Amino acid sequence: MAELSENTYWIAIAHLPRWQTERINNLVVQVIHEHKLSWADFFAMEKQQQLKIFAFNEKELTDIEAAKNDLPRLSFIAEQLQNEGFQVIPINSPDYSRVLKENLKTKSSPTVLYIKGRKGLLQENAVAIVGSRNAGESALRFTDIVARKCAADQKVIVSGFAKGVDKQALDSALAANGKSIIVLPQGILTFRSGLKQYYEQIVNGEVLVLSTFFPQAGWDVGFAMARNVYIYGLANEIYVAESDAKGGTWEGAMEGLKRKRSIYVRLPEAKEKNANLKLVEFGALPVGMSGEIEHAKVKPDNTLFQSSGISFANEPNQNYNIDSRDIEKEILELLSKGTYTSQEILLALKLDWESRKITAFLNKNPNVKVISGKHKSYTLTASLTPSLFDEK
Repeated sequence: MAELSENTYWIAIAHLPRWQTERINNLVVQVIHEHKLSWADFFAMEKQQQLKIFAFNEKELTDIEAAKNDLPRLSFIAEQLQNEGFQVIPINSPDYSRVLKENLKTKSSPTVLYIKGRKGLLQENAVAIVGSRNAGESALRFTDIVARKCAADQKVIVSGFAKGVDKQALDSALAANGKSIIVLPQGILTFRSGLKQYYEQIVNGEVLVLSTFFPQAGWDVGFAMARNVYIYGLANEIYVAESDAKGGTWEGAMEGLKRKRSIYVRLPEAKEKNANLKLVEFGALPVGMSGEIEHAKVKPDNTLFQSSGISFANEPNQNYNIDSRDIEKEILELLSKGTYTSQEILLALKLDWESRKITAFLNKNPNVKVISGKHKSYTLTASLTPSLFDEK
């Protein structure tokens, strides 16, 4: 019964409404590690005592009180999870994925993992193969080859269970007697058909089903986008079979590059239309059909890149003296090719600048056009004017 009660509290804390993950994880640190309290002790406190110790604002106090009042309902969900063989793994558990915590840190690591299957898969060497739902034949063939190779190397394939690359990676891994982690874009209790479909593999320890969302939550497009972060986070290696210039695969790869993770991207065939080469431009590592790095093809004079219209401001993986570079010229040359966010510019040119520095530069430069949207982006104006940095 103690375990059941503890899971009830973790469910309540993990899904506080409109709380950022980092805020919840910081509360976990405060309650469990700094003040050595149990969640039962925490919820038993009077509001004024919570306010004094944890310095909650009014909204946070209200949310905690609402979670406390919801504990009876959540206890039924916790009991259902336990009775049906699901496990609740909180962020402070030794069973929690070490790689996920290392990759996402306190800011983004989900507070609780809901799983079905052998939890030991969370500690094994894992590979994510990601790509478009509408991936072409070459991307699916690449996915099959890499997944089977990973299975032979005893590596776990992390899959998002979407059609296209995700499903191909899962099916190929299992066909080669490999193992896989399925990361859901929904609550784990709503994945009934999938649990039935992979029942034998789950029982045999070949498949682990994982969710970070409220157990009873249905599929949601927002969850599908958020789930991509956890697919990348669970993996030691990331392979991109095919990416558009926007969407979950693109955003996940860009976020990985920003975190200085190694992203391996399939070199597309000549007639393919995708953004794979653009990811290489931003620092991803190009690989062939077997997943091996193709060093010879990252040079700016390579015909593959010339045919795509993409060139490099500098060759990847090389150190440059920033003081000797004409940064403005490099930025304008990049913007002449298309539209980029400030983070994409920093990655493409390998600038060790803070975000506010590049943003200030872009906003002040008369040659740069600002495009508003969910993520502000920049491109070149129709005609160039004298540089702000030209000597008067």
